Amino acid sequence: MLIEDNQELYPLEEDELELGKPLPWTVYSEAGQLLMKEGAPVDTQHKLNNLLNKGFRHRERKASDAGEEAGPPPDEPQPVVFTEGTNPFAELDELGFELKVLLQKIEEQDTKPGQTEKRCYSLATQIQGLVEFNADAVLGAVHLNSEHPYVIQHPLHVTVMAALIARTLKVPQKIQLSMLAASLTQNIGMYGYQMRLHAQKDPLSKRQREQVEQHPLEGVKLLNKAGVMDNLWLQIVFQHHEKADGKGYPKGLKGTRIRPEARIIALGDVYSALVTGRPHRPGLSAQQSLRSIFLERGKQFDPKLSMVFLNELGLYPPGACVRLRNGEVAIVIKRTSDNKAPLVTSFMDTHGQLFMRMQERDTSDYPYSVMGAFNPKNLPRLNPTLVWGIKLKRIN
Repeated sequence: MLIEDNQELYPLEEDELELGKPLPWTVYSEAGQLLMKEGAPVDTQHKLNNLLNKGFRHRERKASDAGEEAGPPPDEPQPVVFTEGTNPFAELDELGFELKVLLQKIEEQDTKPGQTEKRCYSLATQIQGLVEFNADAVLGAVHLNSEHPYVIQHPLHVTVMAALIARTLKVPQKIQLSMLAASLTQNIGMYGYQMRLHAQKDPLSKRQREQVEQHPLEGVKLLNKAGVMDNLWLQIVFQHHEKADGKGYPKGLKGTRIRPEARIIALGDVYSALVTGRPHRPGLSAQQSLRSIFLERGKQFDPKLSMVFLNELGLYPPGACVRLRNGEVAIVIKRTSDNKAPLVTSFMDTHGQLFMRMQERDTSDYPYSVMGAFNPKNLPRLNPTLVWGIKLKRIN
């Protein structure tokens, strides 16, 4: 949270305070309200717990500290502005091809100095631009778009959700670029074997579990070898599997000791994994996946960020498959101010037959109101461009 141009609020960490000793600095609430002044005694356990749970402090940003979170240059790239008529699904597919080439180069240690950072920041700004251009469509791609293998599709979709949450929270652009670059490269440490694990029906062996739990560290090593100097990016990759209750990996960090950007990525990471089908199981419905995250808030996930995530996606997020009161089956295409009444496109009639021409429905209209989720394993393959009614431009 920005206080002034050179100050930011940081959550207190357990090793920064000691019972019976005075505060070394002034402590604020998350909203910036004064909680306790510098020098005040921390003389009770209750007071100490309250500060650790609710307290934030600011640090001066000095030139000597620049390396602490060295990232994009001062003139950091801004979100790409897309013109009217852009097909966000086609754009996202194209970004997937670019990401595949980049991840392969990082894994093979075949990148030139500065290349990895430049390309990742570029991919990040394009995803930001697509979220600005049509957030509902790119969010729908998380549920419907499967043009790429999981190792590409997954980080792409997590980055879409991270960009959406970062926009809602008004995260500064410099931090967003580091966070989204980390999201794109979060699993580079297991790139060579992730697809094998994704297809595996049997539980992970002890050796495989050890490999998985070390992939954040291996990812940081690979990114270092690829010339990544952005320390915030590296921190987020290292922490993206840590859990609020301390039961994550690789370090078992707990609560506010995990960077908020890593906590945001963790939400998208799990959600994308839940809604994505695997060879041995279908993906869960959007509603089942959201419910899972709701139940894990405060345990696996940061409770406040969990609610931001759930509120942003809505009860019926774009791309979710639902059954309407009149018996039709539809895809959600747009969130509205009423999270129980999104706009949808019906593709299946009451007899289970596909429409020759899909129909847009307003579910605030009683006959078309949403009755519940439709099991995604019964979903036919649909072209999201047609579901959203996006007109295709002829290429000359």
